[in-house]
Amino acid sequence: MKYITYFIKFFYRIRFWLIIAPIIVASLVYWKTNNSPRDYTTTCSIYTGIITGVNILSESGVTTTSYTQGSMMDNLLNIITADQTLKQVSLRLYARIMVYGDPHKDNIYTKASNYRNLYNHGIPIHNLIDKKSDNDSINEQRTYEKLLAYETNDPTNYVYGIYQWNLPYVNREALKKIYVKRLGNSDVLEVSYTTNDPGIAYQTVLILIDEFNKQYQELRFGETNNVIKHFRHELDSIGKELKISEDSLTKYRVEKQVINYDEETKHVAALNRDYELQYWETLNNYNSTDSLKRELEKRMQLYTEIIQNNNSFILLNSKISEINEKLAMAKYYTSDAVSKVTIDSLQQELDKNETALTEAVHKIGYLKYSKEGISNENMIEEWLKQVLAYKKAQAELIVLNKRKIHMAQKYIHFAPIGSTLTRKERMVNINERRYLAILDALNTALLKQKSIQMNSASLKLMNAPYYPLVPSALGKHKLLTIGAYLATLIFTIFFFLIIEILDHTLHSLFKAEQLTGCKVLGAFTRQLSLAARRYNKVYTTLSAQNLCNSATTYFKPDQSNIINLISNEPGEGKSYIMEQMAQQFMERGYDVTQLSWQNEPQTDAQAFIQSLNMDDPDDLEKNSLKEKIVIVEYPSLKEAALTANILQNVSLNLQVVDSRRTWKNTDQQRFERTKEMCHKAPLFLVLNYTKRDAAEDVNGLMPPYSFLRKLLYQLSQLGLTANDKTTQISKDKP
Repeated sequence: MKYITYFIKFFYRIRFWLIIAPIIVASLVYWKTNNSPRDYTTTCSIYTGIITGVNILSESGVTTTSYTQGSMMDNLLNIITADQTLKQVSLRLYARIMVYGDPHKDNIYTKASNYRNLYNHGIPIHNLIDKKSDNDSINEQRTYEKLLAYETNDPTNYVYGIYQWNLPYVNREALKKIYVKRLGNSDVLEVSYTTNDPGIAYQTVLILIDEFNKQYQELRFGETNNVIKHFRHELDSIGKELKISEDSLTKYRVEKQVINYDEETKHVAALNRDYELQYWETLNNYNSTDSLKRELEKRMQLYTEIIQNNNSFILLNSKISEINEKLAMAKYYTSDAVSKVTIDSLQQELDKNETALTEAVHKIGYLKYSKEGISNENMIEEWLKQVLAYKKAQAELIVLNKRKIHMAQKYIHFAPIGSTLTRKERMVNINERRYLAILDALNTALLKQKSIQMNSASLKLMNAPYYPLVPSALGKHKLLTIGAYLATLIFTIFFFLIIEILDHTLHSLFKAEQLTGCKVLGAFTRQLSLAARRYNKVYTTLSAQNLCNSATTYFKPDQSNIINLISNEPGEGKSYIMEQMAQQFMERGYDVTQLSWQNEPQTDAQAFIQSLNMDDPDDLEKNSLKEKIVIVEYPSLKEAALTANILQNVSLNLQVVDSRRTWKNTDQQRFERTKEMCHKAPLFLVLNYTKRDAAEDVNGLMPPYSFLRKLLYQLSQLGLTANDKTTQISKDKP
């Protein structure tokens, strides 16, 4: 608690320095910087919509983590403050100032003085400034394009140095002062820029927002657009290959007249199976009828030759063979369109010729009986039947043999078609799968592009930048003034605090007790000047009263009460304090004896000390011990040494200290020896020549008793909630 009180009093003691010094320095800084350029601030807010905005992924239920969201916002902050973005802003801002600036008057683009400065600095590239068109926006774009074309990575290239050099307002150092932050956890970015040219501040933010949008679009869409372009190129290439392979397959099918190879080959196999059955069946019929016919001809012998050589038989037999062949052709070659009427006509003609053949045979009457008179009619009829069957089977074999050649041609036709079709269909299938895979990847890339477009479309200005008409609330000169005031205040505090810490003067109660390790019993003020000098007598009286009151508590009854006044150095004020104490004790009715080495005839200080015998009361004229006070002033310890009996056989030892001088190591050593010699006798400090504030720590509140002084005293004593009623004390008499 005493440390808190000490620091409060410390600040109160240097209060005038804390008030006057910072005000003086701040006033000088304000006066010197009053004519400096004012700062103007332009701000705007951008809604990104990256986190809370609607996109294709969010609609499909895909969510992002807080880490991803934070990374996305950090990416935006890095894009808007990236060197690439700021470099483009630098060139565009320079082009705009050169096109729209006026060397004679300020406008919304720049001040005239700043325009002249930039224009005069850029003499090497004046030919790049294009003002040929009546449309300044076209001039600005042309100038910007010329600057880009002129720029090379060469330190001697002026355009290359626009962003790198110390060219005001458009260099890297100036543009890095653009401040971008995220508002809380929202999707909103706030951009602010402060400079001493309102037009340049406004135009810089405008260009920055536009360039930020371009850079964002390029970074977000650049990779996706390249992927989409690649997929579309691959899709076109594979599509062409797929079309070529499909056209080749179609052309081959047309050339080979194949619609459905599998079904057609199944049909050919079925036809071949039927052909084999029919062939073997017909061949069997042919062989059986031929065998029967030969057997019957052997039996008939001569009759058979007669019949076979008959002209009618030959003619009809030939016709029957021809008709049978035609019917077989119609039966086995179903692919040839033969009408049912034609088939029926041929069958009728066949029946007619068979009937005619039968009749022709029967007309040969002499063949009805053999030589022996046996009837041959049945045998001839059977033979004729077998002949007709033979002719039919023979005709069918002729046709089937031709069909065998036809079936062989079918196999020769379809056999190579199968492998070729398989190869061509496999190529079509491979190209089709490749095409579908690329198409699926393209659709995925397009979906991502649409999602990015939805996000990018949400980059909107919530609060557009505005042209600042008034300077910032805290301009440079105000900030410098405030900074100078605070710096001076802090410097003053630390300056006096260091002095206070290193100071070895006993100027206050706390300092005296801390350095000496001994209690302070009294404090006397120095002679004050000016308005406070009228209180000098009052302060002395109050100090003496307080010291005498404290000393009385150490008096012993029925004996002389001896008070020793000692000091380390001469001139500490022992004589003055002895007079004040004697006066106070005498006013209270005490018999006071004052002994001072200065009043004795001996001039040697050590001789005065040795002449005193505190063990013999007669030496101090202690005839009446009651109400007897002896105040002894000794020479300084620097001039003479005290003995233990002098310091021990007394009521009180008071070490008088001049609070204005340095408490040296030798002083502390002497004080320690004195304290040891006092043994049980009380030893206290009395501070002399102190300030009024230090004396009040010992004596209490001292006049004048104004409201302000009473309040400050109450606060210094930490009486924050006290309601003390201070007794009014007369100005003349305490």
